[in-house]
Amino acid sequence: MGKAIKTLLIIAGVLLVLFVAGAAILVATVDPNDYKGEIAQAVKDKTGRELTFEGDIGFNFFPWLGLRVGAMALGNAPGFAPEEMVRINKASASIQILPLLTGEVRVGMVELDGLTVNLAKNKQGVTNWDDLTKSAEPEEKNNAAKLVDKKESGGGQLEALSVEGVEITNANVLYDDQQTGKKTSVNNLSLIVGSIGSGTRFPFELSFDLKLDDPKIDTRPTLAGYGTLDDAAGTFDIDELKLTAMNLTLTGKLFARYKDAVSYSGELALARMSVKKLMGELGMEPLETADPKALEAVSADIKLDGTDNGVTLESLNVRLDDTTITAEGSVKNFDRPAIRLTLNVDDIDADRYMPPKAEGEQATAPSPATESGTPAEEPDLSAVKDLDLGAKLTVGKLKVMNLTITDILAETTAKNGVLAAKPISLKLYEGTYTAEGKLDVNPRFATWSESGRVEGVQAGPLLKDLTGKAHLEGTTVVKYDLRGYGLTPDNIKRSITGTASFAFTDGAVNGVNVAKMIRDGWNKLKGKPAGPDEPQKTDFAELLGSATLDEGHIVNKDLLMKSPLLRLIGEGWANLPGNNVDYLATATVVGTLKGQDGESMEDLKGVPLPVRIKGELDDPNISLDLAAMGKALFGDSIKKGTKAIEDTLRKTIMGGDSTKDTKSGTTDTKSGTTEPKKDTKPLSPLKKLFQ
Repeated sequence: MGKAIKTLLIIAGVLLVLFVAGAAILVATVDPNDYKGEIAQAVKDKTGRELTFEGDIGFNFFPWLGLRVGAMALGNAPGFAPEEMVRINKASASIQILPLLTGEVRVGMVELDGLTVNLAKNKQGVTNWDDLTKSAEPEEKNNAAKLVDKKESGGGQLEALSVEGVEITNANVLYDDQQTGKKTSVNNLSLIVGSIGSGTRFPFELSFDLKLDDPKIDTRPTLAGYGTLDDAAGTFDIDELKLTAMNLTLTGKLFARYKDAVSYSGELALARMSVKKLMGELGMEPLETADPKALEAVSADIKLDGTDNGVTLESLNVRLDDTTITAEGSVKNFDRPAIRLTLNVDDIDADRYMPPKAEGEQATAPSPATESGTPAEEPDLSAVKDLDLGAKLTVGKLKVMNLTITDILAETTAKNGVLAAKPISLKLYEGTYTAEGKLDVNPRFATWSESGRVEGVQAGPLLKDLTGKAHLEGTTVVKYDLRGYGLTPDNIKRSITGTASFAFTDGAVNGVNVAKMIRDGWNKLKGKPAGPDEPQKTDFAELLGSATLDEGHIVNKDLLMKSPLLRLIGEGWANLPGNNVDYLATATVVGTLKGQDGESMEDLKGVPLPVRIKGELDDPNISLDLAAMGKALFGDSIKKGTKAIEDTLRKTIMGGDSTKDTKSGTTDTKSGTTEPKKDTKPLSPLKKLFQ
């Protein structure tokens, strides 16, 4: 047995000596440079391109099978510039021979210097590599078939792979897209990779100059870290990862498994950076914000894992100036993504990020966009039809449009083209708001519905913060149930339909003093001047009402306001598409109507006094309806005891003694009115007043 082994070793040794001797003879007698012409002709026949050798070709055998080439270039496709598509200064690579016999691949140092690649797309959309990929397709298919046949026939298997290192220096890649007019260049690229082997931790570093036309970028990113390849376990691990570009610094670690099933995980951290500075480095005009310090301190941490068909966001922590945003979620099935997300914001002042206000400008709600002549178009919501979403948003505190809102909760789902928000809740100005809504994008015009309830909200502070003026004060209860179609302002106004009701208690209407308005109207009827100025405010104990909406037409028939001085009822309509309103509120005096001048008008108690609200919806005219008031005083509704008022008015306005005959006629002692002579035209002394 020992003799047989000895014989085999001798035979193997002889064969090895013969192989080395043959390799040495081949290297000594064969010059690969003699075959440059044949190689160039083969490339010409295969691709139609010119391959030019400017340097020498060299190789060596045992113990490494190596190849070295000097400067060489591959010509460009016809119609493209420059003349050369690819050029290299020098390149070398080698592989160890003996380990191949055991299924191991040991690659030596791979070196590439001075690589330049010119890529281009012409105005017709043709690239200068189209002809190369088309000519390679049949060969690639044949090679793939051969590999499959070899695998099925039980061919050799790669047991291990190692590389001594990779060194790429002075590489340049340029891309000229003539269709878009944009150019991109990667220059002075350098890639250094240490010795790679199974289970061996190796360093790597990549850097290059990046220039883009749009967006305008000129920077030199660097990527560095350490990698570990475990071929037996089928894993690849990167740690101490660091990416720097412009004012961004990203650090972290990554892990991937590629054997059997693909999976990966990662932990990344974005160091504090300035969004405004980044925009400047991108050639963009930095955002102007109400707070100049906004967007100057942004950082983030993220932890995720996934497979080839989904990803899970285990945690996301973003620090936006003074705000902390956290999130977790997942995306399953990339072909038809199912998205789940939970997002929390602790405290954010959104007004900080709005454009700065002009000097002296008040904090008011945004005004509607001016009409441009071109009607607004419905948004494209086709993406919602395939959206599978489940999201939950919570916000501890939000300041927006100068409103302060707390404890925000909003849960949203989307499935089969229907987007639903339920529930929605928040707290604001000592009260609460709850709502739910639905948007169906399947019809030609998206249909929507919303219902909600506001309870306990203090209207005065809310309106003051929102608009700068507290037109209405009081504790608020509002309920509404609305529906419509379309999402442009015009379509919403034309389609909105439903019901709404409201109640305000212990409040006031600011901007109008109904009591003064009545006194001034009364004085006008008596020919007296208006009283002194008073605060434009009407207090009330209750203000109640409801409305029906039908395609943008709002009707209210049951307005009721109670105050110690007045009772007010009202009815009327508002037309949203036409932006107009016509409303009549009738006030009845129930208390002492005494002004700053000390005069009291007890005689007006119980007499209905109408206030007309008419005109443009966003700027209506509010006034006492003197004509209706005159009809109330002198019509069928006049009450007992007002005869003296009528006589006084007639004497004041018409002059003379109302109980005696006048030139215009005789007195009717029953009614107190004067009948005109038949041969004269009737006089109407109150006509102008009540028109």
